[in-house]
Amino acid sequence: MMPVFFADTAPAAVSASDWSSVISAMTSQISVATIVGVLATLVAAGIGLVFMWWGVRKAIGSLMTAFRKGKMKV
Repeated sequence: MMPVFFADTAPAAVSASDWSSVISAMTSQISVATIVGVLATLVAAGIGLVFMWWGVRKAIGSLMTAFRKGKMKV
């Protein structure tokens, strides 16, 4: 059975005016200060993760050296 399409039920094309309320709502929530805040948070979190990674590697290396040589070095 083939679907039947009627001329009066055809979907309308989406235009820019249909999206204007969504775009205005999004642009009112996003500002330069918000973007800078998000970037600053990401950079701070990245720096924290790098230092944590470095510290864990340093601690594991120190412990492994202590087990191998029998003495602790910081």
